[in-house]
Amino acid sequence: MIKRCKRLSAIVSGATLLLFLLAGVSQAASKSLVSVEWLADNLDGKNTVILDVSEFTSYEKGHIPGAVKAFGPWMTKSDDFVGFMAPPEHELVKMIKGFGVNNDSLVVVYDEGTTAKETAKSARALWTLHFLGHDNVALLDGGFAAWTREGQEVSKDPVAPKVGNFTGKTIQSKVTTLSEVKRKLKYRQIVFVDCRDAVEHFGQEKLHHIDRYGHLPGSRLLPASYMTTAGVEFSPSLFREVEVLKEMAAGAGIPEDKSVEIVTYSNHGLSAALNYFVLHDLLGYEHVQLFDGSVLQASEDEDVPMERYRWGYKDL
Repeated sequence: MIKRCKRLSAIVSGATLLLFLLAGVSQAASKSLVSVEWLADNLDGKNTVILDVSEFTSYEKGHIPGAVKAFGPWMTKSDDFVGFMAPPEHELVKMIKGFGVNNDSLVVVYDEGTTAKETAKSARALWTLHFLGHDNVALLDGGFAAWTREGQEVSKDPVAPKVGNFTGKTIQSKVTTLSEVKRKLKYRQIVFVDCRDAVEHFGQEKLHHIDRYGHLPGSRLLPASYMTTAGVEFSPSLFREVEVLKEMAAGAGIPEDKSVEIVTYSNHGLSAALNYFVLHDLLGYEHVQLFDGSVLQASEDEDVPMERYRWGYKDL
């Protein structure tokens, strides 16, 4: 009887260890979302570059050991209007090389990790790298808040990386321009996803520098603020379970067909990057684009229709 219990205990322990190891392999292999535990075990990875995209002064207060200060600019004012869009290709490549990124690097990005808006900064960096053809990118789930909550080591030593050999080229299928939005709004099979909060989508409120109220006709509303558990029982900004995100997407009217063309937008293209990550990397939609100029740009152009005091699905 004792031998049988010991044998059973060994089997259970072995199975538990196997599940743990498989979970770690799965997490590492996904290359899109990594846990604190995974990153702590892989800090010294030969080709791993860790980018801290927190606010400018946060890095000096404490950061993950080996992380490079990468505040930006991931977004900047465009030549055409006072907005926040991706800088020119050559500027982005120079910046990313300066962060020590090589063509074969696994880039892990993290932020403060306390709100979904902060997580969106990491998602914007990830989208930018995808836009430049570099797909080997992951976000740290929960950011720096999750890192410190787990009691991991924190450093105040600045990192001065060697210039990398990154040679990115823009992938136009990752971005939608204003002129393309005007054309694509005519095709109802193209899914526009509004990543702002409901009061902005409905047209009850808007930011003071946005010219017009409302949303692009036919847009599905999927607020970026819903994508993480930020603030729930003091939780860091951890992504919700994939099954929950699937239910949210379905409830918002996003088709199950993974080949459907999706365009995400927000006020400035920041929250839109968070939903790009969820839809593309976590839910597996193959053709997700970001409207870089988003509502800030669209609302200035009277040729772009915007609907107020109605829900986007009513236009379908």
